[in-house]
Amino acid sequence: MSIIEFIRDRARFYNCPVCGRSLKGCDVQVLSHEDERFHLQVTCAQCQVTFIVVLAIAGGAVEEIEAVTAEPAIEPVAEPEPISVDEILDLHLYLKSFQGTLRELIQLPDHSRG
Repeated sequence: MSIIEFIRDRARFYNCPVCGRSLKGCDVQVLSHEDERFHLQVTCAQCQVTFIVVLAIAGGAVEEIEAVTAEPAIEPVAEPEPISVDEILDLHLYLKSFQGTLRELIQLPDHSRG
């Protein structure tokens, strides 16, 4: 868990200084970091007010937080092929002849019916 993930997780225990609601789901950005002192920009998810927080973490806890869980290795995902001109033309012809609602258009087909 990175320090920023840790801060976002702990934000739920604090309230916005403007609207008074929980900071759960707030946006947190690190403005600067020096040793164990962080200058953070926090934006309340409820009222969208932005404020600055100075956070000091004592006793080497930053390394402990970041070492709590090792992030699993993420396997690279193959890039999909770009959409071809033929695919665009096929889609255009399909949409041109489609006689239904948007809901019917975007509904996934049920392959279990056989």
